[in-house]
Amino acid sequence: MAQLGSSAERRLAAARVMGANLFSAFAQLAVDMPNGYFGGADQVTEWGRLYVMFLLASTLLVSWGYVRNHPRVVWLVALTGSLSIGVFMAALAVSPIIPAGAIIWNLAVLAWTLFPLRLSGGRHGSALPGRRREDELDGWSRRNGAAVRHVLWVSLILNVGVVGFELSGQDVVVIATMAFSLVASALTAPAIGALVRERRLWVLVITVPLFLMAFFLGSPKVLLLLLSFYQFAMLFVLSAREPIFNDVLDYFYEYPALLVLTTFATLTAVGTLLLSLPAASASGVPVSPVDAFFTATSASCITGLIVLDTPVAFTTFGHVVILALIQMGGIGILVLSTFATLLLGSRLGLRAERALEEVLDLPGSQSAYSLAKFIVGSTLAIEGLGAAGLTAVYMRHGESFGEALWLGVFHAISAFCHAGFALQSDSLVMFQEDPVALTIFSLLVTLGSVGFLVLAVAWQWLRGERRRVNVQARLIGFATVAMIAAGMVLFFICEWNGVLAEMSWTDRIFNALMQSVTLRSSGFNSVDTEVLSSATVWFMMFFMFIGGAPGSTAGGIKLTTLLVLLFAVRGIASGTPRVVFFRREIPQAIVYRSAGITVISILLGFLLLFLLLLTQSIPFEMLAFEAVSALGTVGLSVGATSQLNDVGKLLIVLVIFIGRVGPLALALVLGRGQPSRLSYPEARIMVG
Repeated sequence: MAQLGSSAERRLAAARVMGANLFSAFAQLAVDMPNGYFGGADQVTEWGRLYVMFLLASTLLVSWGYVRNHPRVVWLVALTGSLSIGVFMAALAVSPIIPAGAIIWNLAVLAWTLFPLRLSGGRHGSALPGRRREDELDGWSRRNGAAVRHVLWVSLILNVGVVGFELSGQDVVVIATMAFSLVASALTAPAIGALVRERRLWVLVITVPLFLMAFFLGSPKVLLLLLSFYQFAMLFVLSAREPIFNDVLDYFYEYPALLVLTTFATLTAVGTLLLSLPAASASGVPVSPVDAFFTATSASCITGLIVLDTPVAFTTFGHVVILALIQMGGIGILVLSTFATLLLGSRLGLRAERALEEVLDLPGSQSAYSLAKFIVGSTLAIEGLGAAGLTAVYMRHGESFGEALWLGVFHAISAFCHAGFALQSDSLVMFQEDPVALTIFSLLVTLGSVGFLVLAVAWQWLRGERRRVNVQARLIGFATVAMIAAGMVLFFICEWNGVLAEMSWTDRIFNALMQSVTLRSSGFNSVDTEVLSSATVWFMMFFMFIGGAPGSTAGGIKLTTLLVLLFAVRGIASGTPRVVFFRREIPQAIVYRSAGITVISILLGFLLLFLLLLTQSIPFEMLAFEAVSALGTVGLSVGATSQLNDVGKLLIVLVIFIGRVGPLALALVLGRGQPSRLSYPEARIMVG
């Protein structure tokens, strides 16, 4: 035992060797060496067959050696790794990426084998904060967790290679990948069983992809995709039991602004990688990195600006990736992780609680926990009801039930999360004469724009809990109605003889309503935005800059920020420099924070517009609209997006990211400072 480590360490070592050998076996299929020993891409030469057979035999012998704790298994690992490094070294000249990956993987396994690092198992019993003793799953995870996680990662990588990069179309390769993926998933059965025995019945949600496989038995790649979803979910569950997982989270929870920035950056990076896969492109040729980056940023930051026609340029796989980015970006990674932690039967640490309170702007952790659960539950409920309504709408427009259901789910999530992505090239123009469809979309967008605090208050009233409505909920309610009504009237007036001219009175009303609601930052359009009048364009820019409510999926500087500043001006004009709402005085710190967010947003908008004018040959008005739309993460466009060069696309991406992350992160940063007790003599200067 002393030679090869504990049983857990030996299982992990065997899993590492198996992963390296499997990757090497698949990698030789992707190497294009027409005149070499590997042959052309997706070809298996006689030498290649011998190599694969050697890797298979090595994997079996190494696994047996580690099980029996045989010390000479290390020499077999060294021999196999050295051989794989040697055969792929020559392939670097013709196909550098895949061979380099195989070489690095085998080098890492050799390093782990020859210079092993012992697992630290003393903290598993307290891996999850608040857990007093080691339960059944903790014990299983301590013995098998590391090895199973490694196997799951290997399976995910192979699945991405076969489904995403389409490394091989041979049936034997797909079958082998499927078999390994099933084995990897089966290894998690004890963990699922332990959770069920602990009466964590929510775990059955994770197994939904496995049940869905019964409907796609004739489509191997869809089966692999469903298995990948399940494996990714189990990786999260198993990783959450590890001390390092909580250590990393505790660090980020200490700095909520950095947490927000990092999570959206990670989400964007993963989305860019997935949308760059050939399987995501309808043409079979991967989309350019810049276009994939633009689309992933727009989806994860729930903006909706596009440089590619979403229904035409991407496959169903690409649409699923975009939808996943929208959902995670809309709810928020922090809220999702909080909800998952609560489901795991644990509690967050003190730092995590403080971070959640700051991000949700709440007075205490108990209300933060309750709101985190309400956010996820209400989101799924509202999106579910919206999807049901839109499914009926699409069926009425001639779609089959299956297609209508998919379109209904996609657009319900996109509308509630204010993403603005549509699977019609003309957005919602096809519903221009369908009041029911426009009403459903308007309701979803409005509910997404008022914020979860307002939705929570509304839910309490519906349940008969007549508590006093707080100031923020009342402010947002009145302001939302006023902004929607004002936008509707202005659009009605400005476009009476424009895009609304050929419509009936009913259609004019509902399209004006839809276009007013969409300025909350949803990005949908039921009329052609490229022919709007200049007056319409300018008032829409103002509304997009304001956005929706804080704590919602909307962008902009937020309604409450505008109201605080307006009432501050009124207070100064009346000689009482205070902000009072409903007989409640707003602290000066919030007034300063509102001013800071607004000023920085304006300066950022001017800077973006200047850089766009400097680098693009597009009219000023179009670029100004584009800049405000990106800053407010709205997604509406008057036609400039498709004309941008790569520099313009990257500028827009940067501002979309800042527009989504910036106001929240800036509010957290401005809100963390401690008031100084040091005061200075006053000095008067002239302003205005």
